[in-house]
Amino acid sequence: MASNPSETSTGRWLDRWPLLVPLLTAAGFLGLFQAAFLLWSLESMGGGLEMALGVTRFGIIVGVLTLLLLVPAALLIRRFHPAWRRGERHRASWSACFAPAASVAGWILADQWVAGPWVAAALEPWVEAASALACGLAAMWVQPPRRWLRAGAVATLLAILSSLLPVGGPPPAPEGGEPAADVDVGAGGAGRPDVVLVSIDTLRADRLAAYGRVPTLTPEMDRLAGEGVVFTRALAASPWTTPSVASMLTGLPALRHGAGRPLGSGPTFQRSPLEGDLTTLAERFAAVGYRTRAVVANGFLSPWTGMAQGFEEFANPILKAGFASFMRDLPLTRLIVALTPAESWGDYRAEGITDQALTWLAEDDDGPLFLWVHYIDPHSPFQADPARLDPSVLIEMANQKQPEVLADGTVVGEIFVATDLVRSGTLWLGPRDRARLEEYYDRAVHYTDEHVGRLFAALRERSGERPAVAALTSDHGEEFWDHGHFEHGHDYYREVTQVPLLVWGPGLVPAGQVEGGLVGLVDVGPTLLDLAGIEVSEPAAADEGRSLAPLWQGAADGEKRPALPRFAGGNLYNLPAALVEDGPWRFLLRANDREELYDMNRDPEERYNVAGDFPEVAERYRRLLEPRLAAFLVDDAGNKPAELSPDELRALKALGYVD
Repeated sequence: MASNPSETSTGRWLDRWPLLVPLLTAAGFLGLFQAAFLLWSLESMGGGLEMALGVTRFGIIVGVLTLLLLVPAALLIRRFHPAWRRGERHRASWSACFAPAASVAGWILADQWVAGPWVAAALEPWVEAASALACGLAAMWVQPPRRWLRAGAVATLLAILSSLLPVGGPPPAPEGGEPAADVDVGAGGAGRPDVVLVSIDTLRADRLAAYGRVPTLTPEMDRLAGEGVVFTRALAASPWTTPSVASMLTGLPALRHGAGRPLGSGPTFQRSPLEGDLTTLAERFAAVGYRTRAVVANGFLSPWTGMAQGFEEFANPILKAGFASFMRDLPLTRLIVALTPAESWGDYRAEGITDQALTWLAEDDDGPLFLWVHYIDPHSPFQADPARLDPSVLIEMANQKQPEVLADGTVVGEIFVATDLVRSGTLWLGPRDRARLEEYYDRAVHYTDEHVGRLFAALRERSGERPAVAALTSDHGEEFWDHGHFEHGHDYYREVTQVPLLVWGPGLVPAGQVEGGLVGLVDVGPTLLDLAGIEVSEPAAADEGRSLAPLWQGAADGEKRPALPRFAGGNLYNLPAALVEDGPWRFLLRANDREELYDMNRDPEERYNVAGDFPEVAERYRRLLEPRLAAFLVDDAGNKPAELSPDELRALKALGYVD
């Protein structure tokens, strides 16, 4: 019987290169396995077809490179394989290639499993090694037909070629610098001051001396307070980042800009972005000739959540650091991360954020600059050394497990990442652990203050060349069991929703003035526009932002403008709720119909709910909040949950927001 010519030619090729075809087939197996593993690990985060294709390409390329690096091990295995000694070259070559690939797969599975709460940290490397060895030994006895190997080799070559072809990229960032329709670009740009917005994630107001802290943690911010105006009663727009920052950038309350709202049932963090039809602060500055720059450190602040609208340059190094966390799921890329300086993956510390801001400040350009700088250092994870930059901390945050008990009986060590376990009640912290977390938080605040000082020192130095104005604030605070809870995003008491607000501008803002009237984050944008000489439109409603400059100007003239109510809503965790602050009152309405009323003059720590003592006051504010709370409870008709980018999802996971 005549042999098939193609079989004969292929057989000669196999005889000539007995390692190549098994190597390609094993590489294809490992690449597809890694791609499937990555897709499985990201399944709960969504991402769509484009993300799936990108992850598959990444897994295949890394799989091929991994096995190429393991060729010496394959040759060694083949040399001592019994089949090789018997002259069965193809069988020995396949076993020698497939065994390392299976070992890597076994290690990946074990590494994922030991990251959970079931294995003690000391046993993790042993479990991973045992799994890799067992899978490798088992693979040596698997022998598929030769035609399967040839088909696998061809499929791997096709997969490699397709992985190298472009298939699109991440969703494009919103266009920056678009002018408002009624303003000419460049109109009056020359001579305007530089404008800087500094927001510090998770910063409680009571950590600043201007708000009563003794001894001080923040000498640099205290100096700013002495050089500018301090607002002692500033309200965040929400107890978490997305709605609160969106209010800063739009001058609208959380209810009406809509960013951060859940759009139906599903994962907690699939939230609505800031819509492109709203005009942002950056767009207003760009419209009159400002260069617009932003360097931020929070996974919720990204082009995909709409926060880059109007910025010509927008940097978020924590997204890059999140990618390093993602890469550690595979052994080869984990090695690359370990051998690469942590700064190269994204320096999201206050030091790195300030370095980038100073680079933009030093640009040789006569045009004015609008610069947004957002620090994240007081946010979890909590570290004894806040200056530490190590991607493994973010990885530990993403894979939270019960911490080991230390010799002194506590569980908060040099790094504490198990914030989600505390928030959920899975982990209980005693008084010493709680005190240690507050100490770490205070260290992070002090560390951030140091680098905020570097930023403002640069602004002072260049004041002779160009005037500058700035606002310093926070998106929200942090609760350390003040009302029985921990962290933020869940409730509306002052430790979470009262934020510091300092306005600074030598020659444009009076020094050392304190304003005790009620203001909100919605007022920050209009104030900066006003100080830059840009016309601020009249608010369409009382809950919209307005410039605060008339407050200190009126104080100088002996005229005081009455304060308007300010609102907060759109919490991330727990039942939806809404807050109104007005005069001496803070009124909170929850979705379970619970009312809470506090008199700030008599009870600034909100210990005594007086809704029953003042039913007429409670009823007045209830009528005001009921429609707002109802709106937070209703999905937007026809909308689907917004898909987050892979980079953003990894960054949120690393910060403990995504399980």
